[in-house]
Amino acid sequence: YVALLFAACSSPRRGLNAGVVCTRQMWPLLQALGALLVLFGIFTHARRLSASLSDDVDLLPRGAALLDPSHAQHAAIVRLPSFLSAAEIGVLEVAASDHRSSHPDSGFTLYLQSGGLSASVDAIVQRIHEQVRRIDVESWGLNAVHDLEGVAGARFSASGSSSESDASADSGGSSSCSASYSVDGSMRARTVEFHEYGSGKRQVCASHCDHGSLFTADVMLSCTGDFTGGRFSTTTARRGEAPVDTEHDFERGDMLVFPAHKPHSVSRVTSGCRAVFVVEFWRGPACTCNQRCMGRCAAGRKDHGSHGPSGRRRRQPRA
Repeated sequence: YVALLFAACSSPRRGLNAGVVCTRQMWPLLQALGALLVLFGIFTHARRLSASLSDDVDLLPRGAALLDPSHAQHAAIVRLPSFLSAAEIGVLEVAASDHRSSHPDSGFTLYLQSGGLSASVDAIVQRIHEQVRRIDVESWGLNAVHDLEGVAGARFSASGSSSESDASADSGGSSSCSASYSVDGSMRARTVEFHEYGSGKRQVCASHCDHGSLFTADVMLSCTGDFTGGRFSTTTARRGEAPVDTEHDFERGDMLVFPAHKPHSVSRVTSGCRAVFVVEFWRGPACTCNQRCMGRCAAGRKDHGSHGPSGRRRRQPRA
């Protein structure tokens, strides 16, 4: 500022002394501007410090919110150990085998909702749906009709810690809400998928988000001793800290539930076979097409096979 003022006040006509006098006259203005800049810097730093010390819960907007990935990475993932029984896993494996027989060009992702779910698979999806709604009320509140702050037993977990939250698979577990709550019932399964990783199949799933969905539920169908690699990770962050990739325990029958826009990935499977059941939930219509719905599917619409209605290859499958 001093140099600019001195240059402005100086000129070949007025001479060096005139520039010095002009600069001295403007010195009080320079001091005032400097004081304002210092105050602005202190105010900005104080706001950032306050934000870094506050809880991450306010980063999760509530009410049917499709989180931006930068927000979703603050949400804790919830693990329900042994959610599916061996018999239920068998039901899904049979459904996958039947689907592969009737859709030989399906590739490594089988869309089990194609043509409508069988009664046995639909019962499993409905049980997952109920648990996802309950977990949302206790953990995020993204699909809640009203603000759940103050509801007895409600828990909004957004710690982003390296360890996942373990919840009871029983809806009557100790972590459930003791007060009544209202949740919009229009949330439906968007896609119901069976994935396989291994030799001759897809081996890795790069970090991605399930864009357009509210929640994703992943269920491990394989014994972890049947394959090597294939670790499930999510991008996790706390306010004021850089995001990190966090691996999660994922055993046969376990279910992992998280906001769909939380970045997640699967590391390379180096041997064996890894099978997983994936259900995404959204506020759109129920899908019965052999693809991941983008709002175009309807019951009775022609099955488009593995390339979708446009003939273009679909996006990379979910984890």
